[in-house]
Amino acid sequence: MWAEPGDAALLTRPPRRLKFGDAERGWFAERPRPLLLGSVAVVLALVLGDLSVRKPDLAVAAVLGVGLVVAVLLRPVVGGLVLVTTMPILSGLAPGVPVAHVRLSEVLVGVVGVTVLASVRRCEAVPWSSLDWLLLAYGLAWAAFGVFDAVTLHQSLSINAWATTIGQLQFFLLYRAVRVSLRTHTERKTAVGVLLGAAVPVALLAFLQELRVGPIVRFVNTITGGLSASASIVHQGPGSRATGPFDNWAALAGYLLPLLLVLCALVFAGAIGRHRRGALVVGMCALIGILVTVEISAIVLLVIGLVVLARQYGYERKALRYGAAALVVGALVAAPFLVPRLNQEFSSTAGSSRHAGVPQTLDFRWQVWTTQYIPAVEARPMTGYGAVLPPSIHWPYTESQYLTYLMEGGFPLLVLFGGLAWAMVRKSREAARAEDPFDRAIGRAVLVAVVAMLAMNLIWPFLSNGGMPQVLWCLLAIAIPRPPPRGAAAVEAPVRSLVPAGGAS
Repeated sequence: MWAEPGDAALLTRPPRRLKFGDAERGWFAERPRPLLLGSVAVVLALVLGDLSVRKPDLAVAAVLGVGLVVAVLLRPVVGGLVLVTTMPILSGLAPGVPVAHVRLSEVLVGVVGVTVLASVRRCEAVPWSSLDWLLLAYGLAWAAFGVFDAVTLHQSLSINAWATTIGQLQFFLLYRAVRVSLRTHTERKTAVGVLLGAAVPVALLAFLQELRVGPIVRFVNTITGGLSASASIVHQGPGSRATGPFDNWAALAGYLLPLLLVLCALVFAGAIGRHRRGALVVGMCALIGILVTVEISAIVLLVIGLVVLARQYGYERKALRYGAAALVVGALVAAPFLVPRLNQEFSSTAGSSRHAGVPQTLDFRWQVWTTQYIPAVEARPMTGYGAVLPPSIHWPYTESQYLTYLMEGGFPLLVLFGGLAWAMVRKSREAARAEDPFDRAIGRAVLVAVVAMLAMNLIWPFLSNGGMPQVLWCLLAIAIPRPPPRGAAAVEAPVRSLVPAGGAS
């Protein structure tokens, strides 16, 4: 057979990397079904018409939800970007905001996550790994222990308690949906960009809240329930800490910590490109935001994490110089909030047996753990208590992720989390060895963030609340290497020669 002109160029042309939009068309766009669409449209029109008369707010929410589902079916990347942009922020909203009786973040991840996973084509499916199976088992085990404890202890669970019982499954849906829907390298870079950009309004909201701007404080109290915006463990009043769109300052700090690590890793890797000014704005806003939370554990681990990343990229001296300057600027801005917090933590109290070097919050936690939670765990070490605390518990916050596991499902749930943590670290290390500089930077930052999370979990349940877990699972879904989609094989494979082995005649 004769060779066609240009075959030599095709032989030497490198495989083309899929760009944004090359893998966008979803199942709905590829295989439209007019009869099914018409039937569903009629049913929806009847239901929405009836709902608009009885509950207009639910009708509006339903219309928006239907529109989002259609958009995700047409372009799965829309679902991934919506989850990455909104889930970490909306996770702090109180139930009933803005739609009565529901938590918006859980409804969103349920609708979008199920739509993405149910409609994904086989050629675009992402193989399951140990992390996927362990994350699913983790969510199912949390729910199973909650149901078992509710039955055996004759508990009457409220709607919020049921949401807590099955709520950990949202992280599996979030991780898988983002991992499946963001199919190309460019789409994942876009997702990281919008994830970082979304931190700017969050940090500004927290800063204005800390300045006690009247409308901002009322707004935050309204959308989060005002529980942590007006109270502290040991102090109330002007010294309370910024929470942003979350119900706790620790959740805000947990949200910002991984994003700052990712941003710095991208800067060290030279992967920011022409977006240096934007990166500077995001970095300074996020730094001020985490400082006004005055969450000491997050601030200390942020500094340690930045040193580790700088060392990996060989920028120890430059990173220390610029990092010190950024910390000084941030500390000067946040000084009116940091100084009272430090005085509060380390000041001595008359009649107290606490050592002067031990922060008050740690001393308080130790008393709560030893007098309330540890005796309760000893009474039911293998099953815990589920979503309802026993009468012996007077302080309703465990103040530790590991005690939360013991209270929710006993030692079996804690052991299962140990396997999940091992998988998170292993997959993060795999991502940190990626060939692409951008992917490698995200992997290194995620690895540092996972290790920081394991340490921070000692003094607050970071992984089962809002803020940090949503960011971490989004970043893990983006960072972990994946095989090329089966549908892209024809695009990226080299074109075979039409010239026979003996040459052209």
